[in-house]
Amino acid sequence: MKIIAIESSSVQGGVAILEIKNGRTVLQRSLALKRGLVHGKLLVPALDKMLKSAHWQKNDPDLVAVDIGPGSYTGVRVGLAIAQTIAYTLKIKIIGLASLDIMAGNIGPDNEHQYLCPIIDARWNQVYASIYKKSAGGYKRQTDYLAINPDDLVRLIRKHKGEFLLSGDGLRAYADIFKGLTDCAEFAPEGLWFPRARNVALLGYQAHKNGRSDNPLKLPPLYLRPTEAEYNLKNKKGK
Repeated sequence: MKIIAIESSSVQGGVAILEIKNGRTVLQRSLALKRGLVHGKLLVPALDKMLKSAHWQKNDPDLVAVDIGPGSYTGVRVGLAIAQTIAYTLKIKIIGLASLDIMAGNIGPDNEHQYLCPIIDARWNQVYASIYKKSAGGYKRQTDYLAINPDDLVRLIRKHKGEFLLSGDGLRAYADIFKGLTDCAEFAPEGLWFPRARNVALLGYQAHKNGRSDNPLKLPPLYLRPTEAEYNLKNKKGK
């Protein structure tokens, strides 16, 4: 199986390709694009170059996996539009994956912490977050995907009464709040704070194995809250 993966929800977007034969990975390449929203313009050329270097033909890919957010509204729209176009044009399957699940995938199964909590800066005094608990098969999500006030997230973390590993740029944006968790949580290295295109491909493959397939014409972004334009329009109508 040959998979194209696109990640554009964060300031460190990227693309990856993955080929799996008989359950073994035989080809894996990824490229990070660390230029903020500008990476939207770089995704297609970078992907084209990667496909050519792997000698993949137009009809070779079987699946496109894409990060659908939450994260940058513009970044998510760009990446999702590209993935939908690829899936529809090539008539291949598409799978959308949440950025928080992708970030949780940065943490290996040997990690000793009972809980994970990826935290993305959502601005407006909020973060995007979800809590994952260690199990025999890896970390399993325990909560909904949340758009939540940082203080409320701290209280939610403490309710779980376990050792946490935290990651994500929300830790930097609200450092004064999250440093209060040092008695029960550690911060992951910053190299693990952002979704990785490689994990998009791996999670897409696992979802495919489990029988999942999304509709390329109806796959929605995962925003968790109204966009700023929608919020401003609502306020304008209210006035």
